[in-house]
Amino acid sequence: MGRKKSRRNSANPDGSPRRGMRRSIRYEAVEEPAESRGPTRDPAAPPAIHLRLLKAEEALDRLEFQLRAFAAKNQREVLVIHGKGSNSPGGQSVLGPLVRTWCDEHTAVVQSWREAPRTWGGSGAIVVVLNY
Repeated sequence: MGRKKSRRNSANPDGSPRRGMRRSIRYEAVEEPAESRGPTRDPAAPPAIHLRLLKAEEALDRLEFQLRAFAAKNQREVLVIHGKGSNSPGGQSVLGPLVRTWCDEHTAVVQSWREAPRTWGGSGAIVVVLNY
């Protein structure tokens, strides 16, 4: 008696390849034109501090540490990305008001701040001007 031959090259009834026979993604990848990709970082934007998805205490600690580091490097402006709060309870930003209040209270580090342009994050970010 012979062994039953395997059906390795056949597909499942729904047309998908059998397990272990999937082709590598690199063979099926198609290069997307640059126009269809999402927005890219504006080369004129200052260096950024990302605070999104952090808890309030962690975000303020990171903000202070990185702003002081940028000030020590004589960086004039920094983009602080805090997010718009769309995943927050009630859809209201939690970090945005905290970051703005922190910047108002720490005048030794922060000279001023302003809303970021739409291409840099709009209402989900601010541009901080540092004292150095």
